[in-house]
Amino acid sequence: MERPDIRTLQEKLAESERRAEDEREISRNFVSAVAHELRTPVTVIRGSLEALCDGIVTEREQVNEYHRQMLAESIYLQRLVTDLLEFSRLQSRSFNIVREPVNIPDVVSDVCRSIRQIVSEKNIELNVSGSGTVYIVNGDYARLRQMLIVLLDNAVKFTGDGGRVSVSQVFENNRLYLRIEDTGCGIRAEELENIFVRFHRSVNTVNRNGTGLGLAIAREIAERHKADISVESVPGEGSTFTVCFREQMTPEELSKYE
Repeated sequence: MERPDIRTLQEKLAESERRAEDEREISRNFVSAVAHELRTPVTVIRGSLEALCDGIVTEREQVNEYHRQMLAESIYLQRLVTDLLEFSRLQSRSFNIVREPVNIPDVVSDVCRSIRQIVSEKNIELNVSGSGTVYIVNGDYARLRQMLIVLLDNAVKFTGDGGRVSVSQVFENNRLYLRIEDTGCGIRAEELENIFVRFHRSVNTVNRNGTGLGLAIAREIAERHKADISVESVPGEGSTFTVCFREQMTPEELSKYE
């Protein structure tokens, strides 16, 4: 008869092997996805350079157009590589983020100040409420700021001239709900379940230069801060992204930083 402790050990080894295989599969899929994303801009740049070097394109206006195209693809590649490095670091559990007391409403105010120029240029109304709330988490100010910039930048990008973006902060049951609502084009129902998946891009001309990593990065940052991020949307009416912070620092924890 098999001893219970041996059976338990076998089950643990089997579970460990399953996890390792899952991680290998994730790694293979990630490499495949990266290769797919890199293929198009690299092909465009190479094709343009070959046409120029072989003298196929000689007219000044055409040459300038090819140069502009290569510059645009190079900028996209730079953005993609930067986002890939960020996403890769955040996914690695060995990558430690800075931990210190951060008041979420302070981060919100900071980000809203930074984005007001872009909002003004698009003639978009920006409303912010709940700034007087105090909700301190043990986290990384720069990363939290990065997460909010991704969400606000998305809201502004998909909202047309004369639209509205609202940022609200509501404290309920020891949780802080940060909501970013826009009156933009909205997200189709079939896209919602994949909106936070890496390399997913909305089928929208407004987002043709996006890398598909912004919201995936935002979700990783939220998870690192024990927060949940979700979205609700109605096509043609707008979207609402909600970040729910579940844990604030206790007075005892804060006293260690005084």
